[in-house]
Amino acid sequence: MARILDEVLCLFPFEVAIFEAAGLKANFVGNPLVDQLQGVLVADIARDARLVGLFPGSREREVARLFPMMIEVASRLRSWRADLHFEVPAATEKLAVKIGGLIEGAGAAGWIKVKTGRSHKLMRQAGCGVIASGTATLEAACLGIPYCLVYRVAPLTYFLAKLLVKIEFIGLVNIIAGERVVEELVQSDASPGKVAEQLKRLIESPELASKMQERLAGVAAMLGEPGVESRAAARVADWLKA
Repeated sequence: MARILDEVLCLFPFEVAIFEAAGLKANFVGNPLVDQLQGVLVADIARDARLVGLFPGSREREVARLFPMMIEVASRLRSWRADLHFEVPAATEKLAVKIGGLIEGAGAAGWIKVKTGRSHKLMRQAGCGVIASGTATLEAACLGIPYCLVYRVAPLTYFLAKLLVKIEFIGLVNIIAGERVVEELVQSDASPGKVAEQLKRLIESPELASKMQERLAGVAAMLGEPGVESRAAARVADWLKA
């Protein structure tokens, strides 16, 4: 990249030092999520401490791997606190049908709601949640929902990734912060018991949930101010003029 590119516009602040160390000019312009989430950020949405969000991801394979576990988590939490209610967003109508089938098969249709295309609103509304590793975890930071991260892949894939990838965290929020802001439950640790325990801690302790929200807000602030697309376009325009 350093040989063939004039400059790279970075979406994350930690990327600049990596590219510059390779001899490539780099500028952090901010993350597009900052602009994309402005509408829901300014919406008048009250947070419901009794609502738990289940976010299994936007791909069918992710849902198949993670959502049955999330249903069991919801069942355990419901047995613990009967006043809790649960909702899962679906990225598409097709995925909503698949998720609905899993809910029906588990006998949970009466107490887990599935809705299409309201992931961001749910992140503003839910008191806490469990979220599959990916961009959604960064969206959650911007929208202020306390959560724990879960991640599962095929055992061989995970083994190979561990050999190749040498970073302490897998979650974007923790990587950006450079420390553990949210709990990461990976592979066998992404079990119903351990996930339920993490969510219980957030539900039982408003102080703990509030402290996590403050730390998530700090990470969100590191993504830059609104106007990301304009800053990126202006930088490209400068190159064209030159």
